[in-house]
Amino acid sequence: MDYTGLGRFIRYKLNRPLTDEERAGRLKPDKPASAEPQDWLSVIKINSTYMELVDRWYPVKGWWTWMGAMIAIPCLWAVVAFVLLALERNELGGWIFVALFGPIAGAFAWIALSMAHTEAFRLTHYPIRLNRKTRQVYAFRPDGTVIQASWDDLFLCSVVNELTMWQSSDDVRAHVLAEDGETVTDTFTLAYPYLGGKEALMMLWEYIRRYMEESDGVERNYKLTKTCMPVDGRREGLVHGLVRTFAPYPKTLARYANWPALQLLGSPLWAVTVVGRWLAMSTSKVPVWPAEVDAACQVDFDDPYQKDWRQNGKYDFYELVWPVICFVVGLVVLVTGIVWLLSLI
Repeated sequence: MDYTGLGRFIRYKLNRPLTDEERAGRLKPDKPASAEPQDWLSVIKINSTYMELVDRWYPVKGWWTWMGAMIAIPCLWAVVAFVLLALERNELGGWIFVALFGPIAGAFAWIALSMAHTEAFRLTHYPIRLNRKTRQVYAFRPDGTVIQASWDDLFLCSVVNELTMWQSSDDVRAHVLAEDGETVTDTFTLAYPYLGGKEALMMLWEYIRRYMEESDGVERNYKLTKTCMPVDGRREGLVHGLVRTFAPYPKTLARYANWPALQLLGSPLWAVTVVGRWLAMSTSKVPVWPAEVDAACQVDFDDPYQKDWRQNGKYDFYELVWPVICFVVGLVVLVTGIVWLLSLI
């Protein structure tokens, strides 16, 4: 999972010069990047004044929550169990063991809880708003504050992120530069196609670029966007969290001959991610734009190109019913496995 820029130890590096990679990957807003623009389930809402997108961490929200809980709960349980056992027997050896084992288990629990806190008890998402009329871009930072920058002044570039286990990801990074035009003073990810490579990234970048640069960009993006993420002023519900976790990307995952079968095979992992996602969303606050941002982004009442989650169509069998079936199957497998493991203790 790619949490670049969000975690304590993987924050974006600031107050530094541009790298050679960033210079080589610079994107020009006046140059088309793909013949097939796609939104890749990134849009919250769109209209003639502005377009709002989800952040790069929204698609994977829930992973670190359940993984952190999975590590922290056993560690804390073990510490409590050994302390109670030491109290019951009141032997020197038992207390020595607690003194040695307790700090180690406590450290693992703290690390795991910190990992879960990266998603839980934070913001439900970190939206990005692009105002086509004023040419201003706004983006929530992980600490809840807001970046504001001119679209025409941003340094936009394609970046490859080196992840763990020899994996990598691609994103479009937006840098705010100092007056020298060289020093990065602030940054955020503008485009990130979850499970997509460079080709998918350019499709998403073209979708964003077209909205801001082309005279018919609003109309064309309005027609292309079929599903808006239901997080405009609200928390994502369990149903959409389930749909979003199991959501297939036909173009980027075309190499899989049978996606429904893959969903069923991976159902235990995705089922626990759905639960983790729901917990992370439920414990987090909905982001609220500052009053001055909303004042600068007024939408005409009769704007014909307004679209948000309220215009979403109904989910079909493979978008909702089949994921629900997989979710139930995954939970049954998980519960059965946990019961079996507990029976061995």
